[in-house]
Amino acid sequence: MSVLSHTRWVLATILVLLLVPIRPAGADSAVMTLIHDAVVTWAGWSPDESTLLTTSEDGTARLWDHASGEPVRVYNHGAPVRGAAWDRSGRQFVTWTDAGDITLWSVDQAEPAVHLAYSPPVRGVMFAPDSESILAWGGDAVMEWSTHGEPLLRLEHRSPVRMAQWSDNGAHILTFAEAGTAVIWDASTGERISEQAFGGDALGAAWTAAEGRVLAWTMSHGVQVWRAGTSAPSLTLPHRTFVDGAVWNADETRILSWSGDDTAKVWDAQSGDEILTLRHIDWVEGARFSQDETRILTWSYDSVFVWRDSGERLGEFRHDMLVTGAVWNQSEDYVLSWGWDGTARVWDARALTGEVVPTPEPQQGVGPGSL
Repeated sequence: MSVLSHTRWVLATILVLLLVPIRPAGADSAVMTLIHDAVVTWAGWSPDESTLLTTSEDGTARLWDHASGEPVRVYNHGAPVRGAAWDRSGRQFVTWTDAGDITLWSVDQAEPAVHLAYSPPVRGVMFAPDSESILAWGGDAVMEWSTHGEPLLRLEHRSPVRMAQWSDNGAHILTFAEAGTAVIWDASTGERISEQAFGGDALGAAWTAAEGRVLAWTMSHGVQVWRAGTSAPSLTLPHRTFVDGAVWNADETRILSWSGDDTAKVWDAQSGDEILTLRHIDWVEGARFSQDETRILTWSYDSVFVWRDSGERLGEFRHDMLVTGAVWNQSEDYVLSWGWDGTARVWDARALTGEVVPTPEPQQGVGPGSL
């Protein structure tokens, strides 16, 4: 969730009360609804998609059977759980909380396998590409530990770190800090390889796979494309207000961005030409390309939308409150979304043809009182 989401909730509630959109039939019919006692902060399928994992402000992470929607196991924490990440085997996962606790779990054990302490806030945690170590960020430093809890690296920034990731081959660590600085680090030694300064207006950054170009999305200057080592952007892609995020497509010829101006946009990454604009009635929280890039997934206020690459809206899936995330499964037949209504929901994307079609009978996961 962006730093502006709480303000948006108040403003968007007023907007939706005044301007209720016409919703397609079946927009409220989830295939599966997984229930928590508070906001669901993250959700994701296991690598083999046999289970789903959810985290919540109710202080738990929960494992669910994908076929039935039944709960498998509850992992209790002492504070609201902000997110989780699977390792590549699907046999373990890592969670993090508001209190700065980072915990490694085995899926078949309700007790933690490894517990790590990090000065709050924790903004994100991920496994290395080989799943042999864990990266965490949020304060002025990025930390790496082995999966046994041994400290490996500490990468210092001069301001809180908003984003971090490994390069695809695991050789580099890429970080972005609040001061508007992106750094590439040697993942073996912790040495700085290069640094790119965007200024304090920048909200986030994303490198190309070869690390020769980087996107920066900003509060008031749209999306900027920078070439590594340069002092000014080579392209500026305009939005009317702050940009919440941006991604490259697979071959890095197009850029997808989303913004508080109620739009998601697709751009030509070489010329900067605007290819497509997807209009919403509220701020757009996030967006993703499908693997073949013929469809685009967006989420805004209480709904998830699926669009053709022509700009035609195929359908909509609705929650009862703000949606804070959504993702395709591997085959892209289903969409998983989660949000402030205390649920994660699975939707059948195969039914979205632009026509009204029947949806499967919904299944409802069991709430915590039954566990």
